[in-house]
Amino acid sequence: MGNSKSKTYKRVLVPFSEEQLANVFKNHDRDGDGHLTKEELKQAFEYLGSRFCNFRVEEALRAADTNGDGVISMDEMGKLIKYAKTRKYTIS
Repeated sequence: MGNSKSKTYKRVLVPFSEEQLANVFKNHDRDGDGHLTKEELKQAFEYLGSRFCNFRVEEALRAADTNGDGVISMDEMGKLIKYAKTRKYTIS
């Protein structure tokens, strides 16, 4: 019989870049008002593959909502991206 070799492929996890994360968050600003609400943040974290989206939203707000208004503005986006980078989300 022939020599059958099976190949095993290792899945490589590629983390989102800061630019990619910025695009994810900006694309989830559904109403285009320049702010991410809790619901928009939740949808963004679901897109990123978070299993605990409500928790992530609260943590992201604590990390990035510097003026305490309950939303993430474009001025606060850098802090949100830094928070998301610490979570090590990967591209599927």
